[in-house]
Amino acid sequence: SAVTSLRGSDLKVKVQQTFSETVPAGRVVRTEPAAGADQPRSESVVLRVSKGPQRFTVPEVVGATQQVATTRLREARLAVPTPTQEFSETVPAGTVIRSSPARGAQLKAGSPVQLVVSKGRQPIAVPDVRGQTEDAARSVLTGTGLTVTTGPQEFSDTVPQGSVISQTPASGNLFRGQQVTLVISKGPEMVSVPSVLDMSTTQARQTLEGAGLKVKVNRIFGGLLDTVRNQDPASGTSVRKGTEVTISVV
Repeated sequence: SAVTSLRGSDLKVKVQQTFSETVPAGRVVRTEPAAGADQPRSESVVLRVSKGPQRFTVPEVVGATQQVATTRLREARLAVPTPTQEFSETVPAGTVIRSSPARGAQLKAGSPVQLVVSKGRQPIAVPDVRGQTEDAARSVLTGTGLTVTTGPQEFSDTVPQGSVISQTPASGNLFRGQQVTLVISKGPEMVSVPSVLDMSTTQARQTLEGAGLKVKVNRIFGGLLDTVRNQDPASGTSVRKGTEVTISVV
């Protein structure tokens, strides 16, 4: 319509396109010279026709390093605010996890694109579960994202059966999915008291100590016969290893 109007006034027309945020595409933004100006018939009137608003495409930055992603965005005439950071189990530290807006979005020049950059895997402080039951310890450890294995069980005079004696590692940091090994208590080691009646003191001591027991000697009338006539606890009794057995020697 503008070209027709100008040519109807015997003027030459030259069309040049330009971006505009306010004038729809295909409409005249301005003329050069402006309306009302004198124009020699030998020269063309330049029509600046709108291409619509200028937009710039967000490039692919996911998986790039922060430095590379920043360069790509600035080359696309977009702004890059200070990136935010997140832990990631899969994206290496310093690498872009995502952008907002994402790849392909059309933005004005200078529009900000927020980057989220990986801090790497999140360290997990190893909780101390010693003294807890195995089930409780497993629940605590797996609840933090760690895995649990158990080593050979051990006897303990201080930790109840089924509870944790020790753990490896006992402290420090691990990453999600890494392993903590627990040693579970079998409770105190029990032994059966052997019979030492009618043995000499030396034989009785050797027998009892060989069974993991302590020996206390009670000599009656000086113990001249050096023969065990009584023992406490009695033979066959189940006691903790290290328990003291008193032998009466006549």
